[in-house]
Amino acid sequence: MRRSFGLLMLGIVGSHAFVLGQAEARPIEFSAKIALGFSTTQVQGDQISGFNQFGGTFGATLNMQRTSSRSSELGIIWTQKGSRKPPDTKNGDYTTWQYRFTYIDVPLVRLWHPAADTWWFGLGLQPSLLLGKGQEDFYGNGLSDISSFVLNPIDLGAVGVIGIHASDRVDVEVRLAQSLLPISPRPEQTVPGWNNYMMNMAIQWMAVWRL
Repeated sequence: MRRSFGLLMLGIVGSHAFVLGQAEARPIEFSAKIALGFSTTQVQGDQISGFNQFGGTFGATLNMQRTSSRSSELGIIWTQKGSRKPPDTKNGDYTTWQYRFTYIDVPLVRLWHPAADTWWFGLGLQPSLLLGKGQEDFYGNGLSDISSFVLNPIDLGAVGVIGIHASDRVDVEVRLAQSLLPISPRPEQTVPGWNNYMMNMAIQWMAVWRL
């Protein structure tokens, strides 16, 4: 599993480095950032909607820039994802359950800087390596392992980024990530909380310190 993930990342980074090397003769400027924040997530295909699952997210990014208007960024970000069914107390429904997934995201993003001193946005690919998984049932007995379906070890997704400069050293970023492929093969039998397919969706809200 980890070997396949490594080969995938090597191919993406190698291809991107080749494109950068062919683009312009100006040397690449490197800069690093540390990010810390929280995630609001859901799973498409789990029979509930809404970004009701909250978790943590933190990591580091390396920015590679040739011009003031464009740059590329590679990151390693730990993120808690999943979904949660909130109780509907107004209608007498007090049941709740949740999925909790933990991933290492490796976003490779192309950034554009319309106003270099103010804000930027970007789009890219994001392979994610599954580190852990759990679920809490209707009875609220705490997290337990998921046995009713299998999660793929790698989630290949797309990511969009928008950020603003808050100060000389601090930025604020929002990232929206979406799986491009199902994260779980269809179970052989009907499973509550599984409907046709499953895909991660995550919104990451982060404060970022420039090193």
